[in-house]
Amino acid sequence: MKHIYYPGGSVVTGSQLADALMLYAEALCNRRQVDVVDIPVAGSSGEFLRAQFLIGTASQLVSVGAEPHAAELVEPETLDFLHRKAQPGAMIPAAWTREEVAAAQFDDFDY
Repeated sequence: MKHIYYPGGSVVTGSQLADALMLYAEALCNRRQVDVVDIPVAGSSGEFLRAQFLIGTASQLVSVGAEPHAAELVEPETLDFLHRKAQPGAMIPAAWTREEVAAAQFDDFDY
């Protein structure tokens, strides 16, 4: 498990997911692009939640190993998605739909 620190707070996610997020953020910086990604994270009570990150040219993320407080968080389809998006020449998707924005759980975290 790893903490992902961003301006204003942090979340805990699986180690491979955190690494893939950092690699994709780096790829976007190199392309001078941005994207919003959605990854699973562990809540303070151990429940699984979703976190959305705006990453790219101005990303300020830090990934640090965390004490495992539950089983390693793994989501193969998200991991594969992030790895594919980090590849040179990968297409960036259009903006989120209204339904996706409405479903985002931005209020689940302390800022």
